[in-house]
Amino acid sequence: MKKLAAGMMITLVFGLTACGSSSDTASSKPADQAQSTSAGSSSLSSSTTTTGGGDAKAIMAKSSCESCHGQNLQGGAGPNLQKVGSKLSEEQIVKQIKNGSGSMPGGLIKDDKDIQTVAKYLSQQK
Repeated sequence: MKKLAAGMMITLVFGLTACGSSSDTASSKPADQAQSTSAGSSSLSSSTTTTGGGDAKAIMAKSSCESCHGQNLQGGAGPNLQKVGSKLSEEQIVKQIKNGSGSMPGGLIKDDKDIQTVAKYLSQQK
């Protein structure tokens, strides 16, 4: 039981550290690698949302969102976001990105246009 508790604490601490950091490796990954290639993740939109703020998946990779939510939004240290649009509106997602909640820190994405781009994309995940 002590080993399980210690393992969970290490995972939590590592997950929070990874969520708050920005990595050059993540930002140098092409956006097309961030898209799902497996048939099992068909709930993800095959196209990304692009607005004045740029490509949603590239923004998410640059902001280290994948370190907690997974490359295919399947979850991990953070919740699964593959169907988040059926639970939260675009406005609620914007608020979550800006302010954070629980173990998610706010302000990982700084630019308002980028926040809108990511929120719009995630709100379409149903």
